[in-house]
Amino acid sequence: MVDSETKLTEHFTLKEMVTSSSHPEIYNVPAPAQVENLRHVCEWLEDLRKRYNERYGTPGTDTPVRVSSGYRSYKLNNKVGGDKDSNHLSGYAADLVCRDCAQAVQYAALLMEISVDRGPWDELIIEKKFNHFWLHFAVRPQHLPNRCKVTVVTIHN
Repeated sequence: MVDSETKLTEHFTLKEMVTSSSHPEIYNVPAPAQVENLRHVCEWLEDLRKRYNERYGTPGTDTPVRVSSGYRSYKLNNKVGGDKDSNHLSGYAADLVCRDCAQAVQYAALLMEISVDRGPWDELIIEKKFNHFWLHFAVRPQHLPNRCKVTVVTIHN
């Protein structure tokens, strides 16, 4: 059984990588292989948090990287309108809350820098819906293809 209180890395728990604020009624528990994929994503997010604070943070503070969506079961992915082949389904992706477009671009640029040491990533998608920005970040294990794909999307509803 998967324990939602499991720490995936120093600053990220399994709970925050599987919780759906929009649909808490949906069972959204990953298999052990998906948990390991989430751990891999969180290792990148730890590097992002460190670099973001070094470059853009206020001295003496530690700004967290906030995740709005990580792993999604097929039912949850369908409910939120996710792509049928979404990286969220395998635990390869996280959507990061951004205060504005500038922070989304900063996060994307830093993740590209991190890839110099860590290897390729799959997707960086800057998204906006109304006045809310987020960065979709996906990285697959090294034995799978990582496309290094960058996209900017505006969703109107």
